Amino acid sequence: MLFLAHLLDGPIRGKNGELIGTLNDLIVRIADVPYPPIIGLVAKDRGRRFFVPVEHLEFLNGITRLNSSVIDLQPFRRRNGEVLLGKDVLDHQIIDIGGRRLVRVNDVQMVLVERTYRVIGVDISPQALLRRLAPKSFAPKIVGRQIIDWDEAQYLASAAPVQLKVSYDRLTDLHPVDLARIMDALSLRESTEIVAGLDDETAAETLEEVSDERVADILEELDHERAADILEEMEPSAAADALEDLDDDVADRILAEMEPEEAADVQALLAYDEDSAGRIMTADIVRMAAETTVSQAMATIRTMEDLPDPLLAVYVVRSDSQQLCGIVRLRQLIAGEPEMLLEEVMESDIPNVRPDDRAEDAARLLAEYNLLAIPVIDDQGHLMGVVTVDDALAVLLPEIWQRRGTHNIFS
Repeated sequence: MLFLAHLLDGPIRGKNGELIGTLNDLIVRIADVPYPPIIGLVAKDRGRRFFVPVEHLEFLNGITRLNSSVIDLQPFRRRNGEVLLGKDVLDHQIIDIGGRRLVRVNDVQMVLVERTYRVIGVDISPQALLRRLAPKSFAPKIVGRQIIDWDEAQYLASAAPVQLKVSYDRLTDLHPVDLARIMDALSLRESTEIVAGLDDETAAETLEEVSDERVADILEELDHERAADILEEMEPSAAADALEDLDDDVADRILAEMEPEEAADVQALLAYDEDSAGRIMTADIVRMAAETTVSQAMATIRTMEDLPDPLLAVYVVRSDSQQLCGIVRLRQLIAGEPEMLLEEVMESDIPNVRPDDRAEDAARLLAEYNLLAIPVIDDQGHLMGVVTVDDALAVLLPEIWQRRGTHNIFS
């Protein structure tokens, strides 16, 4: 078991024991492998830095031993895809996937597996930092180490000043809320890098949880077509909020790249004030005519491809005018007699709001009547959508729901 801090600046000796120089760094290629192999060394001698291929490496410990005494002393030049463990990993932040947090790398753990040295973990303990300050003559101790398996560590490509192909697929294992907290604590460059590496659905779910200011900054950094693809996967109200924080020209370009139907939904919400019920309402509901029977309603729901999540109720409307008549809660629908009409089992006396009403008023009505959603109707009583309890929490508890802090992110 080897640790980088104990190796750096240690002597490199040739086949016959002669001093070649000191170990300046170790090079790995971070690709789609769980534990990246060491591919070379950066040696230093009298101010010169030169590359030593891993084929010349005999073993690593406090002294680095080579199997050759003939070394090419051409100056070291880094190539794309190469990561220096000392320069690009040590003292940098990575994402601890299992711990759902950002951590600082205080040491790097390696092991020899079938004659190949591989990175297997990082030490994030404060003790590791203290050991680095100790004289090289002291042997490293294992006591006090806090190791994160490398396969549970997400390296950020922007930590290295070269082009890297880093997969962010493992971040899909994180809950969007946890990933959003992490992204809010990272730099804009790092946050954008992560979003660019996620699939559209995961990126959308995460951006819905990221602070508004950061969302706008990230969208401005992305290609307009990619930004449009992500916004299409977001809730229309969240997409509208994101676009409103952008410069008008940028917002118009992104809207132009969106599919017409999704763009129309977002533009309709943008017509309402950002503090209104209309801005936070969703049209993702199940509506049916009053003369529909319970059995017909159940059959229709079973065949629907995209059901609202969660499915709270069926909204009953007049078939000729789409005016709201009432609601049938899911439990009422399940318990209802198959031949009964929805208008016979519905609740007709339910609170509602207008789209221009304050979002805060809609939220308070939800709380007062203990509702999971409240209908939004126009002046003629036509059903336009609903405001859900989640949207209400976003209004009443903005500092908790919309702009989550960065505490408990770092180890």
